[in-house]
This record gives sequence, structure tokens and C-alpha cells, in this order.
Amino acid sequence: MYERALIEDGAPAPQPKASAWVVGDLDSGDVFTSQEMDRQLAPASVIKLLTALALVDVLDDPKQKYEAVFDDMAVDGTKVGLVQKNEYTIDQLFHAMLMSSANDAAHALGNAAGGQDRAVELMEAKAEELGLTGTVPKNTSGLDADGQVTTVRDQLIIARAMLDNDYLMKIVQTTEYKMPGGVNPETKEKFKGYPIQDHTKIVGRIDGGLGLKNGYTVKSKGSFVAVAERDGKTYAAAILHSDNSTRQAAIDLLDWSFAQSDLPVETTIALTPEPSEEPSPEPAAPTHEETAAAEAQEPASPLSSPLILIAAAAAVLGAGGIAFTALRRRERRQRATASE
Repeated sequence: MYERALIEDGAPAPQPKASAWVVGDLDSGDVFTSQEMDRQLAPASVIKLLTALALVDVLDDPKQKYEAVFDDMAVDGTKVGLVQKNEYTIDQLFHAMLMSSANDAAHALGNAAGGQDRAVELMEAKAEELGLTGTVPKNTSGLDADGQVTTVRDQLIIARAMLDNDYLMKIVQTTEYKMPGGVNPETKEKFKGYPIQDHTKIVGRIDGGLGLKNGYTVKSKGSFVAVAERDGKTYAAAILHSDNSTRQAAIDLLDWSFAQSDLPVETTIALTPEPSEEPSPEPAAPTHEETAAAEAQEPASPLSSPLILIAAAAAVLGAGGIAFTALRRRERRQRATASE
């Protein structure tokens, strides 16, 4: 059972009952305390943060409409209640996925982006773009899947990327949202719209809380990413494979960090990919052998080619005429052919 840590200046860091955790500064990349920061573990629904970052690049029109299909409804786990043959906007689907952790909405967004396989490819590309070294996505929802893993280090990087996306941050900071009504395709009965709430319960619940995401499956256990800003400082805590009280443990990591007048720094990680500044490589000076080989392959100059001149002049016997056989020059050149 998780025991609440003493939150005061100089107190030891909290110790969540989890396999891995980290808390750090989202501006500097300084890590204050951590355990198994690079251990790959099943992510549960915190993978939806990567889903959002990857798919928002291609689903960039919030008003775009998507018609739900049966496969969206059939997905396991938490759902917002999408109904097949009803239309939803991309904006509504992002709200449902990030606020209510809706797996049907995550599946629908994957379909809207080109299908589930294409969505995972986009997530892989985004992971590479962000410099994630321990995250392997297998689906958009975070439902247990062989090989689907992440690390708390990568979750800090993802948290930083989320902060840099105004649209997605506006969604995760929404505490209540209304999903649309529709029509049951079988009974033709209409149903009314309904409200959904923020499951993460960080915004408006803790001092300076900015969001981000919770998660749980039987295999993954509890996962949580929380971000808060106080006095111009923005910190994030990430926890994976937690036995219990995952949200409270993440909050305690944040509160402890903000309470310290002299924070320890275990290490500093790069939160944003560094731009490549490598100059184009200078061509190496050719060796003597390469120079000789190149010269051997150069086509011969016309001035150095052998010329065969055949000339004949004949005097025409008779009045008025001199005929003469024009000179003919035949040039033969052989070119060496280089293979690649």
C-alpha cells in the first residue's frame, strides 16, 4: 500500500509503489528523482498522448467528420459510446480520447488517419521525431499488446511535446465536454447528447495543474503522467506499472519537487530533438592510385588521337580540270566504362 510522503523542504523524495517513475523540469530537462527511468514497460492509456501527437499532424481540421463503424464500438475497455453510422468531428474524438480515455475514440481516430496500421506507423514516426528511445507503439489505445512499451524518460519528452501543442493542451485542460446525440441505426431511435468529464483530475484539482493522462490495464497496472506549473516552473511526473494510488503518487512527486529550496539533480535529459548541424562532409583528397585510375578512364583528347590521313592528288589529263581527292580523316577513340 502506498504511504503518503512527507511534503516539506528537505524531506526525502516520495517512493511510489511502482516499477518506474521520474519527476523533472520540463524546461531544463533536469531530473530530480527517478527509478528505472529507462525500463520498458507496458504503457496502458498514457500511449494516447503519443497517439494524439502523431495523428493531429494529419487530422489537422477539427471540423472534419468521421462516420463511426462497428469496429470502433467493438474495441475493448473504456469507451465514450460511439455509435456506428453516426458522424463525429475530429475535435469530438480527440476530446473523448484525451479526456475520457475512450478506446473507441482512439480507434476511430486511427481509422480517420488511414487505418490502424497507418496510425501505428505515424506513431512510430512521431516517436522517432521526438527522440524517444524506449517507446514502441502497437495500437492507438494502449490496450495490452505484445511488444507495446514505453519508459518514464520518454513520457517526460512526450509531456514536453504536449505542452508545445496549444490545441491538444486546450483539450487536456477541459474538465467537461458534451458529446453529440445521434440515431440508433437499428431502431432509428434518436438519442441525446451527453457530457463527459476529465478522468485525469489534475486540472483544477491541484495547484497549477495542467493535465495530462492516466491509464490502467491488468497487465500494465497503473500509469500516470501529471504536469503542473508554479512560480514560473513547470514540472512533470511520470509513473509506470504502479500497484495503487498512482495519481496521488504522481501528485506527491510534483508537490515534493515544488517544496524543495535546493532540488537535487540526478541527471539532465534532452526533452526536444536537437537539430542536425553536421556540415556536409568534405570530399577526401584522392590517393595516388585513385588519381592514376581516373586518368586511365578519361577519354582521350582529340589532339592525342591517332590520325590516319589518306591524300591523293591526280592531275587530270586534258584541258581545264584538276580533280583532287579530298582528305579523309578517321578518328577512333576508345572510352573506358566505369561501373557503379
